[in-house]
Amino acid sequence: MADLRITDPALAAAQATFRTAGNRLAPVVRALQGLDADVVGAGPLAGRLQDAQGLLGAELGIVGQALTQLADHASEINGVFTQTDQRLSQAAGAAR
Repeated sequence: MADLRITDPALAAAQATFRTAGNRLAPVVRALQGLDADVVGAGPLAGRLQDAQGLLGAELGIVGQALTQLADHASEINGVFTQTDQRLSQAAGAAR
C-alpha cells in the first residue's frame, strides 16, 4: 500500500503570489506619500489631489496587509496538510 500524500503546489504558488503582490504594493504606498499635491497649483485642486492621495495610499496599505495575511493563512493550511499527511501515513503504517 502506497503512502497517502497530501501535496498542493497550487497552495505554495498562491502563498508566494500573495506575498509578492503585498511586497510590490509597499513602494507604491511610499511613492504616494511622497507626492507633492501643491504642484497642481490651484488650492482646491491641490486639496482634492491630496485627499485622493491619502485615501488611495490607505486603501493600498490595507490591501497589502490583507495579502500578507492571506499568505500567512496559506502557510498555516499547508502546515495542516503536512500534519494530516504524516498522521495518515503513521496510521497506515500501524495498520499493516
